[in-house]
Amino acid sequence: MRDVKEVIGVLMRVLDGEEVTQAEVEDLGFEGEGDVQAALNDAYITLLQFVHDRERRQSDAAADRAMRASLQACLDHIVAACDRERVGAR
Repeated sequence: MRDVKEVIGVLMRVLDGEEVTQAEVEDLGFEGEGDVQAALNDAYITLLQFVHDRERRQSDAAADRAMRASLQACLDHIVAACDRERVGAR
């Protein structure tokens, strides 16, 4: 679960208006199963796209908002997948 928390932490920083580096994203290690793993993979890819599109986002506020909205959707997906996993584990 620690790995999931690291990804969530990075997502929350970005959603709070911060930037992250490619090295920070690449340093994320995570494992999960099923829906959680799929949600983490999606978040990782979206974070990499966010980093690579930095110059474009800096000159286009709408693009920045759209990318951050995509990251919010990733966060929501991770939380929902974790909730389903917890319920299923009972």
